[in-house]
This record gives sequence, C-alpha cells and structure tokens, in this order.
Amino acid sequence: MTPEQRPHPLHSGERRLARILQAVVVLGLVGLLFADLATQGEDESNGGQDDIAKTQPTVTPESSPTTLDQATPEPSPTSTRPWETGIDTTLATVPIGTFREFTLVATGDLISHGAVAERAANAAQQGWDFSPLFRRVRPILAGADLAICHLESPLSRNDNDLSFKGTFRVPSSLADAIAGAGYDGCSLASNHSLDSGPSSVSSTLHHLHRAGLATSGMAESAETAGPAWYEPGGIQVAHFSVTDLLNGRDLPFDPPWMVPNLDVDRVIAEARAARGDGAEFVVVSIHWGEEYQSALTERQRSAGSRLLAAPEVDLVLGHHAHVIQPVDITPKGAVVYGLGNFLTNQPGDENNPCRSCPPESQDGLIAWFQVQDVRGNGGIRIIDAGYVPTWVDREHSHEVVPIGVDEPDHVEPAILAASAARTAAVVEPSLRRLQFVAG
Repeated sequence: MTPEQRPHPLHSGERRLARILQAVVVLGLVGLLFADLATQGEDESNGGQDDIAKTQPTVTPESSPTTLDQATPEPSPTSTRPWETGIDTTLATVPIGTFREFTLVATGDLISHGAVAERAANAAQQGWDFSPLFRRVRPILAGADLAICHLESPLSRNDNDLSFKGTFRVPSSLADAIAGAGYDGCSLASNHSLDSGPSSVSSTLHHLHRAGLATSGMAESAETAGPAWYEPGGIQVAHFSVTDLLNGRDLPFDPPWMVPNLDVDRVIAEARAARGDGAEFVVVSIHWGEEYQSALTERQRSAGSRLLAAPEVDLVLGHHAHVIQPVDITPKGAVVYGLGNFLTNQPGDENNPCRSCPPESQDGLIAWFQVQDVRGNGGIRIIDAGYVPTWVDREHSHEVVPIGVDEPDHVEPAILAASAARTAAVVEPSLRRLQFVAG
C-alpha cells in the first residue's frame, strides 16, 4: 500500500489544539530560561526578590472531574524500567527539529450485553445513547494521541434485528459513542466477528467508518484488508487485528482477509510489508487465550514471545479472556496478553447469569504507552508504560470508572480498592499505575 492509498490519519480537533498549546508552552519556557539567564546578575544585586517563582497549582481529575477535557499522566520517575535499558531518552541526544513522540492508549473488550443496551436506551429519548457510559474515562482516552478500542460485539445495520446473548447484533449508535469517547479506531477480529455471517462485517464497518473511526480485523474485500494507518506525532503507525478463535467456524476462514486469523509467520510477514510501506511502529491486536483465566496458555506464550522477538512488531494487545492477564515488556517492545473487560455486563446478574464469570470480569484497565523517536539509540521505541485500573458500575449506571481518577460518590471505596488490587496483582510492576493531572 502506497502512502497515497492509506486512509487519511484521524486526529480530533482537541488533539491538534493540545499539540499547539504544548508547543507554545515549550517555546515559552525556553524564552523564560534565556530571560532568567540575562537577568541573573540583577537578581543577585537586589537580594533575589525578582526570583520568586510563579507556579500553576496542580489540578487533579479527582478535584474537578467534570471540567477536564484531557488528562495527562505525570512523567515516570528515574528508574531502571525494562524499556529504558540501554536507551538514552534525554532530549539532548535528539537533533533540533527531529524530535517526534506520541502517546497511545488501548482498552479491553467492548460488549453491549442486554443490560448495557438498556442503560443506553434509558439515556436516550429515542434509540440508544451509549455516550454517558464513557463519560468518566473520556478525558484519558481523548488526552492520548492515539486511542484504540476492541469492539467484540458486531453492530446491527438497521437496529431491527438486535441480539445480545450468544450471538451479537447490537445498536449501531455504539459506534458514535466510541468515536465520542475519544477513540481513533478499533480492532475487530474476534470469535464473534461472523455471528451473522458476512453481514456482521459489512454492517460493523459501515457504522464505524460513518463515525470516522479506523478499523482493522474485518474487511469486505482483499483490496480493503490490511492494517489501519495512523500518524500520531508525525510517526507512521500500522495496526493489525487477528483472532485465534471464531465461533462455529474453522480458521483460517475462507476468504482469509474477511476476518484474519493468528498465523504468527503471516503476521510477521505482513508487519514486514507494512514497514516497507512506511510503518515506523507496528501494533498487533490478538483475540486469544482461555476465557476467565489470568494464566496464559502455551499458545499465548509461544506466539507472544515470537512476536515480541520479531523486529517488525513493537506492541501486542490481547483480548478475549475477559479478565486481565500478565504483561511482558523488554527494551524492544511489549505484550499485554489480556486487557480484560472494558464495558460489559459481566459477571452477570439474575436476569443474565454468568456462572463461570469471576469478580475479575468486572475489572479492566487503560494501558498507556509513550513512544518516542530515540535517534541514535534504536529508533522509535516505547520509553514509558503505565495503566489506569477501571471498573464497570453495573449496579447504578454501567459507567466505566477510572479508579483513582474520577470515582462516583455512590460506590463504596473498598469495592474500587479491591478491584484495583486485583488488577495490580497481575500487571505490576511491568506497568506502573498512572497519576493524572489536568492538561
């Protein structure tokens, strides 16, 4: 695929504004530095009275959650974290005019079970409005340069054939809520991709593209198959999506481009081809593993290790287990084996029981990565990684709650603390828990 054939990179207006403001702040700081050096002698002569710093107080999302348009994680303290080994990430090593970087966030399974759709129906005068369910996490998603979701429940074309159990055809307005939450695109390959056959593919792609979202993991033709392309921070990113499961059908599916399967050799070859087309950072989303098990399967360990070792692949994002799974990070890249659930009705209720669903299926996380063009030290790399634990408030609203960032008053703190502790036990210390400030 040539650069001219790629979909136009998706950027929200607020992110463009954030980048501009960031540049203005940097230039202003440089100007203040020179001004300070020029007046240092004068300051010393008057006893330092003009050297009093005027600082902006830190504003945390907890103190004003409804006014934040974006949330910015605090920088990582000096450490010997895996991705920093042997890498000099200081700006002093980067020639002026060549510095490039972006932040990426990714989340787990989005499934509109019946109870989730009921909440969305209650929020709309007509139809379904899923937007309130993402209200608390939107500042984090929209604050990143690139935000990727995983949509597991296919969308209905006309909302007249909905299904919420076993097979999924869910309200098409979920696409609008995903875009409104700050996502740029979604991975789509899953065991439910063909719940209604090829029509699941065409209807899901139709509504996601209508909402302005990029997609990977489903295609209506060989010509439109392949990765989604993005250009956050001026860096070309290719995003692939594959599945290791497909309900009621064998893999590879025929035609294989409609819903691509996990074939490690082919994935690496396609990532290599994307590099040839200009990709500088390659992300692979994989639907795999054993449901409701944090422990990895041998298939996951083998495939994950091979992909992490491949020079063509930088980041692997896993889904399907519905619980959070471990994270592997090296100086070369990262594998998040399972991002858990992000928005579902699990672990179920009296009307929709899920006897095999553990309490952990109510937990999720927002994985966060800082990627930088580290010139002279191995190229474009992950230089920092972290997470925000999440939990679905199923009893009151089905809102996704970012724990420690914007918590509802009506939820017992002990419940959220227990959820965060479960997540931390699986992903730390590979990922550090982020502390956010207004940005």
